[in-house]
Amino acid sequence: MGSPRAGPEGKLAIIAGRDALPRLIAEHRCAAGLPYLVISFAGEVEPWIEGHPHQAHRFEQAGRLFAALREAGCGHVVFAGAMERPRLKPWRADAKTVKLAGKVMALMARGDDGLLSGLAGIFEAEGFTVIGAQDCVVGLTCGAAVLGRHRPGEADRADAARGGAILTALGPLDVGQAVVVAAGVCLGVEAIEGTDALLARVAALPGERRQMPGGVLVKMAKPGQDRRIDLPSIGPRTVEGAVRAGLRGIVVEADGANIIERDAAIRAADAAGLFLRSVVRQPEANYEAVGIVDDKGKRVGRQIHGVEIMGSLAQIPEIVARLEQGVEDMVLVLDGMVDLPAQLA
Repeated sequence: MGSPRAGPEGKLAIIAGRDALPRLIAEHRCAAGLPYLVISFAGEVEPWIEGHPHQAHRFEQAGRLFAALREAGCGHVVFAGAMERPRLKPWRADAKTVKLAGKVMALMARGDDGLLSGLAGIFEAEGFTVIGAQDCVVGLTCGAAVLGRHRPGEADRADAARGGAILTALGPLDVGQAVVVAAGVCLGVEAIEGTDALLARVAALPGERRQMPGGVLVKMAKPGQDRRIDLPSIGPRTVEGAVRAGLRGIVVEADGANIIERDAAIRAADAAGLFLRSVVRQPEANYEAVGIVDDKGKRVGRQIHGVEIMGSLAQIPEIVARLEQGVEDMVLVLDGMVDLPAQLA
């Protein structure tokens, strides 16, 4: 049994990295009156931690960490926030770490998802239950929708689809979760440096290397990724970076990305003229839904999974003409007999 707003009722250990996510989880636990303990590591301590129950540990002393979590009564663990890969100091290792050394060194040679899912497995082998940040903060992810006032155009949707295809192709290599595409051209792919650095690289591209205006940042989980750990995240700082990079918008995966400080991110995007969109990922589909029609046109303006209902059946020719980049296929899902426009009959 747990709180629908702040995670399990038992004591939760928050393995805290940088950024706002671990703070949000701690604040939700505190507001809900649920027990928690923030765990920080040398070099990763943020000022906000001082206002919460916390302990500091070393990466090389896994035995001390596990013992402390058991003593504190922590049955669940959540990993939250960015964290640098540590430079381990072998002379500080305790007996448990020495026993795990071979496994940990093998994990360090993997990509981020392989490393983090392997570390989660070590915690689970010690009897702890690993949960996702989205299980601890209500509304951290969202379904398919256009967030804010601004909407993507046809070229933006094409760039987003291209970005999604790039991330799907790179996913098995465990490389990154973000890409920037403008006019179909890939301007940058996230690697170990993170999204902020990716956006800074795009912003710094010389004019002769970037001849196309605009562009879209796409962030999606890797196919098969352990979604309890290191889910893609955006927030106000991401919006600021996208603005400096001259982008037109940001696209994330529906129910597959953390939107940190959502209201602030939407306000920042609205003020800057950027669109924010979450889309349903369909890597097996060779198409992108760009519009929906209603048989009687009574629900025009509403959205289904972030795709707008654009008009009635009778307006299909007009809608197709309005979608300048073209509609290659139409799927008809009709409940009963209806009268189709003459052009479609």
